[in-house]
Amino acid sequence: MSRVKGLLLQGAAVRLRMAAIATAVLWLAVLWASLSQPVPPKPYEPPPPAPPALRSVAAAGQPTPIGGSFDRFDVTAQPIMAPLNASGQIAFYASILRNPAREAIFLATGGRMAKLAAIGDRVPDGGVLSEFAKHPLPALNDAGAVAFVAAIVSARAGEGVFLAKDGGLKMIALAGADAPGVTGGTFADFDAPAINNRDEIVFVATVRRGRETFQALYLLSNGRLRKTVAQGDPVPGGGSFDKFGLPTINNRGVIAFPASVERGPALGGIFVAGTRDLKMLVGVGALAPDGQMLVRFSERAAIDDDDDIAFGAQLGVGRSGSEAVMRVNTTGLTQIAIAGAPAPGGGKFAGFGPWPSVGPAGRIAFIAAMEGGPGPIGIYAWQSGELRRIVSAGDKLPEGGVLAPFAINSVTSAGPNGGVTFATMGEADTGGSRI
Repeated sequence: MSRVKGLLLQGAAVRLRMAAIATAVLWLAVLWASLSQPVPPKPYEPPPPAPPALRSVAAAGQPTPIGGSFDRFDVTAQPIMAPLNASGQIAFYASILRNPAREAIFLATGGRMAKLAAIGDRVPDGGVLSEFAKHPLPALNDAGAVAFVAAIVSARAGEGVFLAKDGGLKMIALAGADAPGVTGGTFADFDAPAINNRDEIVFVATVRRGRETFQALYLLSNGRLRKTVAQGDPVPGGGSFDKFGLPTINNRGVIAFPASVERGPALGGIFVAGTRDLKMLVGVGALAPDGQMLVRFSERAAIDDDDDIAFGAQLGVGRSGSEAVMRVNTTGLTQIAIAGAPAPGGGKFAGFGPWPSVGPAGRIAFIAAMEGGPGPIGIYAWQSGELRRIVSAGDKLPEGGVLAPFAINSVTSAGPNGGVTFATMGEADTGGSRI
């Protein structure tokens, strides 16, 4: 009997061991299955760009590639900008000492610098360039082509719009020439142009017809110059166009421009045209996200390839009004920065430069005056809801000394890899005027 019991107990032990082994195998299978399931990756969040190294592109006293030396990069009471493209090239205006040219437009590529156009250069159809200072705002695309307005000495005209590309100079429009789309009209003068990567150029021209003059917005596309809209033309929604600000154009051919309106439901606004139907995106009287009314817009807006448009605005009226940097698109208005609000890096915003600029991936850069900040004026950038300080007057320079005050009416240009450009004024201990 005891032998039978022992055999039974031995059999039970074997069964228990087999059950334990089976359970262990089952748990191992479950664990293996759980480990072998793919883990969904986290959405990629690119790190914020590191602050770009501060370097001088051109400085007063530095030799120019055509002889003489750089003098100034700003013109009294004129906005000054040095556009920056995706390749890191920078176009800029400069006055020159000890050279008959006196003024020129240059293109900086890395450590190299080349003249694009200078006073005294011959232009197509006769004449020579005589002045850039009236409109010292060159426009640059990613291929290094630069559009600009210059005065000329010619028997036929006094001013023109030009394109500098591949070492040559091409005339786009000439004062005194027929104005397309206006019967009996001729060009009288021009405002600063804008250019995209398809070499499409947009600008505002003053057109003369008989004794009257009026403004018109022109677009050069596929080698053909055509009128887009003119002073007196009807505004969608009511009224007629009065005056135009400086237009911009993105790589999809969408034109953005500010304009004032007569006898309309709004006194003015930000419009789109070109490859999009003519439309007002936001007008005077619209409400900002904080509830204040928009009463005035900057002279120029900036548009990216997603049709997001950045602009400066005046909000409210009287002493309660404040300056702001705004963005508008098909989803509505976004407030980027407003005077009186805290600024990243310390202090609070007191005011803003003539207009903001846009860069890759929805980045908006602007110049702001500061109260209680690290410097009296600085450059800030906004992207994906985050606002950060880039550089301020008074920051230390890599070669020693400190960054001089920004040029009056300086405009920053946003470029790749978090880069920006700007002009400074000359001071004895800062190495003079710089880009």
